[in-house]
Amino acid sequence: MRKQTLVALFGIALLVGVTAAWAHFPSLDLSPNPGPYDGRTIEVPPGDIETIYFHITEPGLWHVGGTSFEWWIVNLDGVGMVTLLDEMVAPTTEYQGSVWYPFGVIRVDGKPSTTFGITINLDLGSHGVVVSNPIWKHITPEPSSILALGMGTLGMGGLLLRRRRS
Repeated sequence: MRKQTLVALFGIALLVGVTAAWAHFPSLDLSPNPGPYDGRTIEVPPGDIETIYFHITEPGLWHVGGTSFEWWIVNLDGVGMVTLLDEMVAPTTEYQGSVWYPFGVIRVDGKPSTTFGITINLDLGSHGVVVSNPIWKHITPEPSSILALGMGTLGMGGLLLRRRRS
């Protein structure tokens, strides 16, 4: 009977310990600026270069063992790529939780109307690999392309008007 009681108590203590450790499992936020990101799609020109930022949601010091960067095209007809030009996270470094840090400089390039999702992964040692929320980027046409399209349309309209009058 005592052995069963000890096993039951050990099981309960183990469950409480695992639950307490799970309650402090960190999550990771990613943002195009050092602050909260609202999840909306950000319009960018082709070849846009910018810094992205991260923060670990739980306070305390977090040891980052390694990182990875992922991107994907959301729409089926999209063409392009996201390149990590300069990673600013130093592996084997400790980062303070709840503070925004630069992750790296990225370049978003592709044909207009392509939408990308971008995430990062941090290896937090005993807490495992934590995946960030995605940032959404949408490539818009350059203003000069829109201006050229508008001028061409006006020119065609002028030709049609001239033909109609003659």
